Amino acid sequence: MPKTVLPSKFSEWKGLDRINIVIHEMKCIWRELTKDDFGIDGEIEVVIPKPDGKGYEATGGIIKVQAKSGASYIVSDTSTSFSARGISKDDLDLWHKSSYPVIYIIYHPDDDKLYWKDVKSYIKTTPNVWHPPFKIDFGKAVDEFTPNCLSRLQEIAGISPPRISFNQKERLFSNLLRLQKWPEKVWSAPCQAKRREDIWKHIQGFTPPFIVVNQRLYTFSDLSNEGCIFRDHYDTKNVSWELSETLWQDEVGSRHYVDLLNQMLTNHLRRFGIRYDKDFNRHYFVIKPDATVKEYKQRWFNIITGRTSIRTVAKYYEYGYDKFWRHLAADLSFKKFGKSWFLQIIPKYFFTQDGIIPFDSNKVGSYTTRKKARETNQHVRNHVLFWSDSLAGLNSQAVVARIKLDSRSDDEPIIAIERRPAFAIAEFSIPYDPATYDEIEDIKNLSFFDLLGQPDEDEAEDAY
Repeated sequence: MPKTVLPSKFSEWKGLDRINIVIHEMKCIWRELTKDDFGIDGEIEVVIPKPDGKGYEATGGIIKVQAKSGASYIVSDTSTSFSARGISKDDLDLWHKSSYPVIYIIYHPDDDKLYWKDVKSYIKTTPNVWHPPFKIDFGKAVDEFTPNCLSRLQEIAGISPPRISFNQKERLFSNLLRLQKWPEKVWSAPCQAKRREDIWKHIQGFTPPFIVVNQRLYTFSDLSNEGCIFRDHYDTKNVSWELSETLWQDEVGSRHYVDLLNQMLTNHLRRFGIRYDKDFNRHYFVIKPDATVKEYKQRWFNIITGRTSIRTVAKYYEYGYDKFWRHLAADLSFKKFGKSWFLQIIPKYFFTQDGIIPFDSNKVGSYTTRKKARETNQHVRNHVLFWSDSLAGLNSQAVVARIKLDSRSDDEPIIAIERRPAFAIAEFSIPYDPATYDEIEDIKNLSFFDLLGQPDEDEAEDAY
């Protein structure tokens, strides 16, 4: 009489085959035991990429595997969880006392998925695990066994992955926003004033950027225009203009040009409740002190992820006798690299007594250090993206590619700035970093500042 192959065998083999596929996708080694096992069906040897990118190297990191496959092992099955039976107290005792790490993998035929547990950790953290009924509980959202589990397997095996990988590229984000457009001319004319304040105090309402140097007025405004707001303060018969590129050749001229850009930026941010403190070189969010309000939040749109989040822009704190507001702030400055201009964003914090008056600067250092010590590169990047959104003045899901300065109508702005930070593509990466980059065509023909990134994480609100 011919041998009978039970249908359950196919499910069992399918589960073992699936384990083999997943482990090989991890670029690790799977060894299935061929003799009768006693609580162990196979082993995984964790291997890691060689630093030079030429193949992989064995590590000696071994993880033993107990595998089960089939609906007969599945109980209490729901859309989010299930339990695996067929486990004895002796199995748990063997796994618990073993000198090697053990993981339990089960194939769920109805889900057509593998799930897993680190058995030693499970025994250690599960109450009543030594009391019947003996089983292992699984959460379908967190316990699926896929190639993404490699880093956890490396941890279980005591293997440290290489710090640098040459198998993938990585995005290196900057804190620079490129200027798409900037003033091409600077107008000037002789004037009687010796200081900027001598003219400024006589002008009502909005004042365009201008400086006074050696009794000469410089501005982006057209001084030949009869309607110019500065008309009464300069010699209208000796008006001239100079190309911005000519000014940039001179250190002093370049400094004057940046001064005018900074004034335009400050005027722009003032419309959105952001003030500039000259003494501390900070742009920060101004609040209206209210004894009933201890925290101010602002909705912002992350142009990279396409998600909207809420961020705290100012919050009140009390530590002993110290009472202060901590504001989100930034050092914003214009920088020129080659023939292009960029707005550099350096995230900062600003401390005030009441939302306006600066807090004791001798005490600020420790509070700032404590806060910044908790921030990762991801936090800093999101700070930059948040300020980019604040500069745009949108705080909504409207997707526009640029920030417009000195544009009080739908007319073309004087300055236009890209909202997304420039980034470069490195020829190496940090393994398992979310910034790893997938190759695109013709990447070698793109310069550093031609590349724009796509970070993956949204803002995580701090809990100071």
